[in-house]
Order: sequence, then structure tokens, then C-alpha cells
Amino acid sequence: MPGTILVVDDDPDMRQFIRLDLEERGYEVIEAADGEEGVAQFNAMLPDLSLIDVGLPGTFDGVELLRRIHETHAHHPVLIISGQATPERAVEAMKQGAFDYLGKPLNFEKMALLIERGLSSVRKEDQLEHVAKTQKAAYGFDRIIGHCPAMQEITNTARKVATVPFATVLLTGESGTGKELVAHAIHLASANAKEPFVEVNCAAMPETLLEAELFGYEKGAFTDAKQRKRGLFEVASAGTFFLDEIGEMTPNLQVKLLKVIEERTFRRLGGTAPLSVQFRLLAATNADLQERMAAGAFRRDLYYRLNVFTIHLPPLRERGTDVILVAEHFIRHFNREFGKSMGGITPDAQQLLLSYDWPGNIRELRNAVERAVLIGSSDEIRPQDLAIKAWLKPAAAAPASSPEVAAQSALFDIKIPSHGVNFEEVERQLIRLAMRHCNNNASAAARFLRMTRETLRYRLKKFGIREGVEQE
Repeated sequence: MPGTILVVDDDPDMRQFIRLDLEERGYEVIEAADGEEGVAQFNAMLPDLSLIDVGLPGTFDGVELLRRIHETHAHHPVLIISGQATPERAVEAMKQGAFDYLGKPLNFEKMALLIERGLSSVRKEDQLEHVAKTQKAAYGFDRIIGHCPAMQEITNTARKVATVPFATVLLTGESGTGKELVAHAIHLASANAKEPFVEVNCAAMPETLLEAELFGYEKGAFTDAKQRKRGLFEVASAGTFFLDEIGEMTPNLQVKLLKVIEERTFRRLGGTAPLSVQFRLLAATNADLQERMAAGAFRRDLYYRLNVFTIHLPPLRERGTDVILVAEHFIRHFNREFGKSMGGITPDAQQLLLSYDWPGNIRELRNAVERAVLIGSSDEIRPQDLAIKAWLKPAAAAPASSPEVAAQSALFDIKIPSHGVNFEEVERQLIRLAMRHCNNNASAAARFLRMTRETLRYRLKKFGIREGVEQE
């Protein structure tokens, strides 16, 4: 894509030859005869690239012109023209930041190639800067919304952690609380923000595929390995590696991950040469790793290596009026996306948002607001637009003579005997009910109870409940 070129040379014939050649190639050309005119033309026209003769007459030469340009536009590409009488000044110009130089007499084909290279470099820098700005707008700390003390502490801690090079961080919290957003924010606030951010969900693929993705493999390592593949550990080197749902990683891979963390080396599958890596490791889980360790499903030594800095994200139901702030943020977002002009939330709808339990946390709130913005027929979101009223049940008033106390839940009513309960028995009965509700399918019951399959199996074993068999 052609651009604007500033040509600074005291020889009018040389300037004309360069102009004619560059205009034939589609460039717009600006001319200047000395350093003072060159500065004036640069400031007035802001060209895409400057072509400067190093041996300019007048108050200052081409090297000084280059220096003055870079004082205000440090990344502006400058191609130096040098005659046989000024080789030392050409070398000085390169030290001052010129990306290349061209000797006289000029080779116009080479000049065109160097100009295109310089402009391509600038475009790449502009693209990277645009991507960085876009990422910060989407994932930076400014996107973490919340005024409650817990969220303020999380943001402050995450900002501090981001300044510690390659510090390992463990993010915990229920599904949908924003662990991925915090991970991105830490990366973007780090010194290695321009390096890769590589994300892997440990629950999204089977062990063998996950191992091949993480470590890579050599040609012939297994049947379908027709060529060498770089692993994601290698891709993330110098950047940030985010392991989501690390509680679902198998024990075999946990051992190998621990070795990578401790030694910062690994081998591709089928390979013999150790490869060195250095990256920040961020791990996230919605599982209770203490329970996973007690059940033998998660290694204690790996937990201690991950638990350098721990940031726990509270569920939305514990964040008070933050739910209104987050909902208003999503209203603005979906107004832009759908071309709507929803103005806010009615007081009744705000009360509904505050009283609802939000088992799906921010992800569920986002979906509720998206639906409300799409179907809402008034200027504000009303309770009927949110489609969450059905989840709320009024507390049933217990008779005055009843020995039981009614406790309201967002999902069902629980009656608690006045003399107290055995919590393990309540848990056992709840698991039995969930298994019965899910036709004794442990995976479905685990999803129903919002726990991992391994955690449910541990509890099934603890209470003597077998999969596929209803225990009376």
C-alpha cells in the first residue's frame, strides 16, 4: 500500500529523479533541500517514511535531522542516502536509528525494496499496537467491575502480582466469576504483555490429546505424527500460559506439569533433546483442590507449586450491589451491539437482581441482560424482561406450633428441625436425590450439583452410594 515519502536532498536533479521513480510506484512525494526545510515539511505533512541525504548543507546535516525527527516520532522509518565522501556519517545515522542506508549512485530498484520494507515494519508495529489496545480494552483491569471490598482487594493484588516477572498465580472461584478476565488482565499489565498469551482448558480434551498439545511431538512419535509440532509450552515461552480448569488434569499429566514448573524444561513426545522455557503460569479452577487432594485426585506437591499467589473470586451473590454495576455494563455493551437504547434498570428489576442467587454468576447475568435488551419493549429493563423470576419462591410461613423452621433458598425451601441436623446426613440425602433425579448417572448428577465428577465420586464412595444402583 503506497504512502507519503519525504525526500531531503540538496541536489534538485537527484530529488527529481527520486520523485519520478516513486510517483510511478504510486507514492506521494514531498521535497526539502536542507535540514531546516526538512523539519518544517515533516511537521507539516507527517510523512510515512523519510529519505534523507546524510550530507546536507546548512545549519545541520542529515544525522541531526534524523535525531530531531526521532525526538517526537521515535519509530518513524528513515532511509539514509550516503555518498562516498560521507561513510562515517552514514554509520552514525544507523546508530541514531535509521533502518538502513543506500549508497550513491542510487539503485532505484533497491531503493524501492528498502522503502517497502520500512513501511511494512511500521504497519506491523501499528497493527501490534492496535491489537494491544484492543486487548486492553477487552481484558484490561478497567474491565474488572466492582466496588465491593473483595473485588477492590482482588484488583489491587492482581496489579501487584503483574509486576512480579513470571510469578505463578492460582485463580479460584465458582464457574462464571471472571477468572479468565483476571488472567488476561494480569498478562496485559505485565512486562511481557507483547508476548503470547496461551490458554488451555484442561477439561476440554482427553489426556493423550492434551499431552500432545502441551508438549508437542516429533515426527513419527505416534501413528499420525507426520511432522514435528511445537507444543503450547514452547509457544508460550517468554509470555503467559493459562491453564483453565486445572483441577480436571489427570494425575499423570500433573506429574509432568510439575516437572516443567520446577525445571523449566521439557521434551517433545518422541524427542530426546530438552527444551528450555520461561513463562508466567496462571492456573484456574472452580473445584475444591483441598477436597481433590484428600480424594487423591490432585497432587499436593503440584498444589504447593501453584499456590504461590492465590486470588479467590467471590460468587456474584456475595458481591452486593456490584450485580447492578455489572448489569449496567452489559446493558451498554448490548445497546452498542444490537443498536438499542435501553436506558437502565427499574427499581423492581434491581431488587430482583439483588435477591436472585445467580448460580451461573456473571456468565448467567450476561445472558439475562442480553435477553432483556433484545426483547425489552420499554426504555428500562423490567422484572419480566429478565426471565429469572421463576427461580425465586416466597418463603413458606411455618405454623406457630411447628417444631420446624423454614429457610428460604433461591432454588427450593429447606425445613430445618429446631433441634438441629446432621450435616453429613443432609449431604448424603441430597446426593441420593441428585443421583435419582439424574437416573443414577454420576456425570449428570455432578453437573446438577455443580461439582466435578471426581468430587462426586469421592462422596459417593464416602457414603456407600454406588453408581447405577439406588441405595435405600
